[in-house]
Amino acid sequence: MTVLKQLPFVKLLFPLLIGIAITLQFPNCGQYSLAILIPSAILFLLFLINRGHKRNYMVTSISVYFLFFGLGSWLTFKTNLTKKAEDFKHLGLRGHYLIEIVEPPQQKTKTLKLIAKIIGRIDKNKTLLKSEEKVLIYLDTKKRVPKIGDLCLTRCVFKPIQEPENPYQFNYKRYLNNQGIGMQAYIDAKSPFILTGTNRAPFLKKMAHNGSLFLQKLYTANLSDSVALGVIEALIFGYKDDLTKDLVDSFAHTGTLHVLAVSGLHVAIVFLMLAQCLWFLDKWRYGIWLKTVIVLVCIGAYCVLTGLSPSIIRAGLMISLVLIGKALNRNAHIFNTIALSAFIILCINPVWILNVGFQLSFAAVMGIVYLQNYLLPLWTPPNWFFRQVWTILVISFCAQIATFPLSLYYFNQFPNYFLISNLLIIPLSTFVIYFGIGMVVVYKIPLLLSLTAWLSQKTILLINYLIVSIEHWPWSYSDGIKINLFQLITLYICISCMALWLIKANKKFFFYSASCLLLFTMLACFDRVKQQRQSHFIIFNIPSQNSFLCSNGKTAVLITDGLDRRKEMYYIRGYLINARLWPITKMYSLNELLSKNTKNNQSGIYCRNSMLLFGGTVLNFNPKKTGNKNYNQNYIIPSSFNLNTVYALNGTDTVHIGQHKSKRLQNNLKKKLSKYHNCVIYASTHRDLLF
Repeated sequence: MTVLKQLPFVKLLFPLLIGIAITLQFPNCGQYSLAILIPSAILFLLFLINRGHKRNYMVTSISVYFLFFGLGSWLTFKTNLTKKAEDFKHLGLRGHYLIEIVEPPQQKTKTLKLIAKIIGRIDKNKTLLKSEEKVLIYLDTKKRVPKIGDLCLTRCVFKPIQEPENPYQFNYKRYLNNQGIGMQAYIDAKSPFILTGTNRAPFLKKMAHNGSLFLQKLYTANLSDSVALGVIEALIFGYKDDLTKDLVDSFAHTGTLHVLAVSGLHVAIVFLMLAQCLWFLDKWRYGIWLKTVIVLVCIGAYCVLTGLSPSIIRAGLMISLVLIGKALNRNAHIFNTIALSAFIILCINPVWILNVGFQLSFAAVMGIVYLQNYLLPLWTPPNWFFRQVWTILVISFCAQIATFPLSLYYFNQFPNYFLISNLLIIPLSTFVIYFGIGMVVVYKIPLLLSLTAWLSQKTILLINYLIVSIEHWPWSYSDGIKINLFQLITLYICISCMALWLIKANKKFFFYSASCLLLFTMLACFDRVKQQRQSHFIIFNIPSQNSFLCSNGKTAVLITDGLDRRKEMYYIRGYLINARLWPITKMYSLNELLSKNTKNNQSGIYCRNSMLLFGGTVLNFNPKKTGNKNYNQNYIIPSSFNLNTVYALNGTDTVHIGQHKSKRLQNNLKKKLSKYHNCVIYASTHRDLLF
């Protein structure tokens, strides 16, 4: 039997993925999916009936491939968000709505964030116009907090979610679109928001929500340290609202962020714990079936409790399929099991293919499954302790090799000490999971509860100390790395060919790998040279904050109010990385520029008498030049200038950028800036950045 005959779902997964990908890229193609799906299904059934004919095999295979291609396209078209948005507009963007809360409310600084489903809009005749659109609602904190599944009656105005107004900023609209959410509304203290008293939450959702609340109350009451509380909530049931941003960044920089995201690692730990606790069932005649049922129920309950994310569903499905196969005495090929779990997940929701966690999860599993069998035999440890150390190192290496191209593509950083950090953190986090589950088991016994809580807290504090220490090591992580989609594919081909060369000892794979690596390097060099030939003057759009970037392609100088550096980087980091200007060479505050003269030959920045000269752009930071009291601060760009007349500005040749709402000034600004052909200039409009 050939390998492909053992992997039927691997063969079927590829046409499904192609159908999903094409329809996501070209949504209009999905309307023709049934024209492919139905004839292919009929053709497959006809040839299946007459499968005795030898010539039917190839035609049957082709029909099956087209069948699953059409299935992927049709399933994706059903989730077409553009069509849903048009349907929502026909429903009406303003009025009285009956909504159902579909996810637990999240507490924000000034509002409650609700994910809801529109049941319908009530028209003037008190008729309910039915709908099933998911929406995002921000609720004033003075309102009564609803529960998951509550039906609520409200009056509001829905608006489309806006695109980010800075180049390469995180696209929150696309993120919500992938979850089926295209509209949002804000309900203030004066708008009605009435709880009807009806709760339609499914039994599993209600049970999962109640379980999460129970765990949250249990850990809050028994863990005194807030950092330890946030970590154990994330580890056990995936609740991350109590985690600090600094701690999350530390885990990301050390390559251990996967520990905080409930995924295959956590399901595997729960499975191993259950398997060890139920070892005695293996001795009974039908004990294997009883053990399988108990483990499947417990894993299913754990997946529901943690929110049924794509990664947790993948892990739960894989372990369930392996357990069922063993109970039936069928050792299915592991790659077929992985493909089957991906197939089921994408049939449930094809848009999950865009989920970063889904992609990283499957990449890590593929790397571990394929590579560890070849790396583990390279060394035979002398005792149990070194076997565990070697296993963790190999698994961490395999997972990192398989996922680091995706990490570079999405997050632009790479943890250099991932082997050391995973070697220390994975065993400790396993103990935390055991202790956390132990707290649930013994919560009625105060002495044992206090002991397990103390052990949990001390272990978490040790984890945090190690994470922060490793993060502060020299060159602990590489940041600001940017690769495009073609480079991502090239990098994966290079890694695959290198692995095949090491495994099969075939020189042609080494040649392919070296060629891909050379191509990747050339693309990176060409891109870098291209970026260094460009000058940049960027006016960033940051609410209630002014921020300008000047760059000659090699160095970057940021001029800012400096009110909130972390907030500022959220808006501008994406552009800096995409323009290959990360990290920033020099940062100036506006007060610093106004108070003294500055000259930076490296970046070509000159500032004197509150005026800044960079390349072909002049900015005047002195509000006295205009005599207009409506401006708090003014940034003046002349329509024509030269080095001799740069300080001889007059009001007729200037455009003001500052604290002003005038639409006329916005339009004039864009007209003036378009004359500077040697500069890349972005000027976004926003209600908080007033021109």
